Amino acid sequence: MEVLPENWASLMFFIGLQTQWSWAVGAAGGNRTGLRYEAVYPLLDRWTKGEPEEWERLFADVQHMEMAVLQIPSKK
Repeated sequence: MEVLPENWASLMFFIGLQTQWSWAVGAAGGNRTGLRYEAVYPLLDRWTKGEPEEWERLFADVQHMEMAVLQIPSKK
């Protein structure tokens, strides 16, 4: 998959969040419910060094990727 240079940092940040998903577990198995934002926010602060515009851009990118992942049906 090709990634445009301007999207590389957002993708690398998102990949780094792979262990920060919340899961709902029931009789049918587990489903992702979203990222644990209490873990995401401090990482965003460190990654962007507190630059508000960069923080907002990266957070928006993460939310778009999060929504895309949540649209993928879970394997039962």
